[in-house]
Amino acid sequence: AGGGGRKGSHGGAVLAAALGQMWAAASAPPPSARVEIVVYAAASLRDVLQQLAPAGEKAADVRLVFNFGASNDLARQIEAGNKADVFFSADEDWMDRVARAGLVDAESRRSFLSSRLVVVGAADSTLSVGSPSDLASPSVRRLSLADPEAVPAGRYARAWLEKAGVWKTVEDRVVPAMDVRAALAVVESGAAEVGIVYRTDAAISRHVRVLYEVPAGEGPRISYAVAALGDRPRIAAARRLVAWLAGPGAAPTFERFGFIVQTEAP
Repeated sequence: AGGGGRKGSHGGAVLAAALGQMWAAASAPPPSARVEIVVYAAASLRDVLQQLAPAGEKAADVRLVFNFGASNDLARQIEAGNKADVFFSADEDWMDRVARAGLVDAESRRSFLSSRLVVVGAADSTLSVGSPSDLASPSVRRLSLADPEAVPAGRYARAWLEKAGVWKTVEDRVVPAMDVRAALAVVESGAAEVGIVYRTDAAISRHVRVLYEVPAGEGPRISYAVAALGDRPRIAAARRLVAWLAGPGAAPTFERFGFIVQTEAP
């Protein structure tokens, strides 16, 4: 009789646990019922954010919709329509511009991500680049950059070349692209001998190889900025997402894609 009692007690516990799990599953909102968060993000973040999306949606209890592009274009879209919930810019300047328009939730803003510039050529390129002065060689007829007048990757590249004293020499060879991924595509297609992109972009392409990585001390400080946008109906959920992206849960994935995760805001 005693053994039967223990069996019954164990069975009751299993049943209770199963019912508890069923109740939890039933009470949790399905993915389709989660709050939708629209993220405007720099083109260089496309692959890593798409990889992070499932975990981010679960952690912040949201459903993510992305709009990727050049940070300058995204900032202007936000100013014109303010339809984004989160802005992830490839530099501080364009986030500052949106902030000056009164559209950024200042308390949520984080600057925890950086990268490096690299010079890339076609996978079968025979060019050798050991310093920025090599880009002034006659063998480099076209140099692909994201638009150096507006796009962060292009502006970073221009700042590096200006600091090295070769910008005036290579300026006429520059093929400006709408964003950093487009600049990479120009080199992949063979329309330019070399390009300057983030190392994270070079890492995802099988059609280019890195000819030169700009040392940290030689290049400009690259700093991404992310923030929830103010005066939006889903700001609490947007803040949760930003906090998760800047936290330890997302850091290993950013690093695996080649980004530099900074422990403190610059």
